[in-house]
Amino acid sequence: MVQQEYIRYLYFQEHRSIREISRRTGHHRQTIRRYLQAPREKRESPAEPRYPVLGPYLEIINRWLEEDRHVTPKQRHTARRIYQRLREEYGFSGGESTVREYVRKRKRLMDPPEVYLPL
Repeated sequence: MVQQEYIRYLYFQEHRSIREISRRTGHHRQTIRRYLQAPREKRESPAEPRYPVLGPYLEIINRWLEEDRHVTPKQRHTARRIYQRLREEYGFSGGESTVREYVRKRKRLMDPPEVYLPL
């Protein structure tokens, strides 16, 4: 993919000949022609994750995680414990992996890592 973009750049931006591009990149001239004739692929950004099963429970999970910020680390909820509480207290029918994924992403957003610069 990167090589195709480079070939397109050489041909359309720098106005290099197919023969010269072939020498530079080591690709066959027919391959270069094929790359130039092919339509450019659209790069789609990854979609924002949706949590349809978790939807009604997101506020509860966020509240628990927010409360955990003021508690010692040993007393905080794990993703497994959040899943168990959702099943016991609210009748949650989704999977544990769904809860784990959401909790992992949410915790990363809540506590960004500290960055140190060497002096």
